Amino acid sequence: MQTERPTATATGFQPIPNGDPGAPGAPGAEVHREMIYQTGQGTCCNQDRRNQPQANAIGAAAFIFLSGGLHIAWSIGFDSLLAELEVSSHLRISWFVAAIVGALLGGFFSQRLTYKQLMQLCAMLTVIGGVVMGVRRFNAKAMFVARYLNGFANGLAFAPTLAMAGELSVYYRRGTTASAGEQWPTALGIFVQIVCSASWDTESEFTVEQFQGVLSAILGVIAISMAWLLTIESPVDMLHRGDEQAAIDSLSRLHRPRAVTAETYDQLDNHRTYLAHNQPMRGLRGWTEALPALLHLCLLRGLYAMSSSMLVAYTLSYTSTVVYPGNSGPFVLFGFLRLVGSCASAFALDTLGRKIPLLLGLVMAGGLAAGVASRFVVSELLRVKDMRMALWLLLLYQLFAGIAFGPSSAYLSEAFPRSVKRQCIALAYALEMIIQLGICRVDLSRNIDGIDNIAGFFFSLAALLLAEFLCSVWCMPETKMTTLQQAQIKFRNFVVSQQA
Repeated sequence: MQTERPTATATGFQPIPNGDPGAPGAPGAEVHREMIYQTGQGTCCNQDRRNQPQANAIGAAAFIFLSGGLHIAWSIGFDSLLAELEVSSHLRISWFVAAIVGALLGGFFSQRLTYKQLMQLCAMLTVIGGVVMGVRRFNAKAMFVARYLNGFANGLAFAPTLAMAGELSVYYRRGTTASAGEQWPTALGIFVQIVCSASWDTESEFTVEQFQGVLSAILGVIAISMAWLLTIESPVDMLHRGDEQAAIDSLSRLHRPRAVTAETYDQLDNHRTYLAHNQPMRGLRGWTEALPALLHLCLLRGLYAMSSSMLVAYTLSYTSTVVYPGNSGPFVLFGFLRLVGSCASAFALDTLGRKIPLLLGLVMAGGLAAGVASRFVVSELLRVKDMRMALWLLLLYQLFAGIAFGPSSAYLSEAFPRSVKRQCIALAYALEMIIQLGICRVDLSRNIDGIDNIAGFFFSLAALLLAEFLCSVWCMPETKMTTLQQAQIKFRNFVVSQQA
């Protein structure tokens, strides 16, 4: 008895025989696939509803990353007055240390657990860390434990989540799914922490650090629920294990309404081809294929770390204190503009593509960083009008930095051979955390008001951003509307990808 495959019609999805043009390899299959995708995608709102389970499947990680954003902002200086007086350097960098350890474990050993089990573990660590931090009023030992647990959970979840985002998403939503799953929650967490630190009543018995702990615990509970109810395992993993029926079931669950359609079988064929393409890329060959893209994306993620680091927060605090003393408005606007930039970039990745937001953000952020640095290179005492200009340039810089680094999540999810993908993502994230840690170790008291540090930092940042812009013009491929296999092929020889 012949099996039947569904196909898209004007009224819905109907089965057709395998011998018809919709079957893979049959005459006219490509034309038929085009019809399937046109019908399956529909309007933007229909796309979002139909593909919502793909975003929900990594939703648990998004809530974990949101709690991580709170801790990142706290680490770089958006904390309470009590913390400023009592926090040691070790406590401030502890989250980054734990995130590095977690990322390396997540990248190299996470496949020993299912994705659902991994998210439940990370969410539980987030809950425990939040409870420990929230129950006592600024206890250093409790904060050490809480920050190590949260940092470890974030690092452990990072590489598997971006790898899963690429494999769970349809090709025409992969960029937005990956970027929104990582960039949005992190930026939102930073924004929330900035608002709290800037507006918190210093006389309150309930500190901003306790609030951060309680909120982290709540986010962890939500993450556990989402991991239990909504997480879907990768159909690529199931195909790799030889369980085709489980892969079909997984693909059907990634769409709403749940059904096996012609698009399901077409995705199955794409995944099967992707696995066959990656089969020979193991061991040394896999690392050789991944190395060019890894170096480029490590630089990009390193710049991402610099764009929201302790020296940036210090510059914001210094300039806003001079220009608008006692006003929390610049701090709130700083976090809000970064969030807006990240959201705008993620929405554009599957329409405008990856390169346009990347290049626009890099060149504008580079120019604005140079402008900020120039305001601190003067022979006489710094004037208020120079500080006002530096402040507004810094705020605009955050907007374009958010736009520039949104595509990095999408690129990480699709750039590397499958055998080394999680490891490469973990290495890029570890480098990002090392840069954050190194900047946090800078002693701002060595120079008067840290002015020399600010000027040198922003000139260096501007040079690196503009260098990355020039490199990306020639070397970074456009992977919009491509399958994972096609995107990987573009990255293989990314130096000449523009000609390809």
